[in-house]
Amino acid sequence: MTARVEELARQIASLEETDLQVLLARIEELSFHHGINALSDRYRQRLEDEGDLDEKVEGILQKLKEIRQEISSREYPG
Repeated sequence: MTARVEELARQIASLEETDLQVLLARIEELSFHHGINALSDRYRQRLEDEGDLDEKVEGILQKLKEIRQEISSREYPG
């Protein structure tokens, strides 16, 4: 463990409970945003690789509608 990490751990351990809860909530928020951004970047790259990055919204929504209908027909026949 680096000295910087050790110092941060000491500082965190010395926080009051309310400050610790605020810190953990903020870490969770930042982690979530980081994950969403990474997912968005991967999806954008996949669309670019498939040549669909510049596809219009209407086309995407139509494909989603078709997928939803296929799933609905398969899962809830009749």
